[in-house]
Amino acid sequence: MFKALNELRNNARESGIREAIKIMFKKYGWKLGVAIFMYYLIRDVTLYIIIPYLVYKNLMS
Repeated sequence: MFKALNELRNNARESGIREAIKIMFKKYGWKLGVAIFMYYLIRDVTLYIIIPYLVYKNLMS
C-alpha cells in the first residue's frame, strides 16, 4: 500500500492530482475504490460513534 501512495504522490507532482487518481484507478481498478471506502468507513465510525460513546460512558459513570 505504501508503494501505491508513493506512486500517487509522484504522479500528482508530475501531472496533477486528477490525472494521478485516474492513473491509479487504471492500474489498481476497483481495489483502490474499496480501499478508499474502507478508510473513510473506519475513520468515520471511530470519530462519530466509538469516541463519543466512550466519552458518554465515562461521563455517566
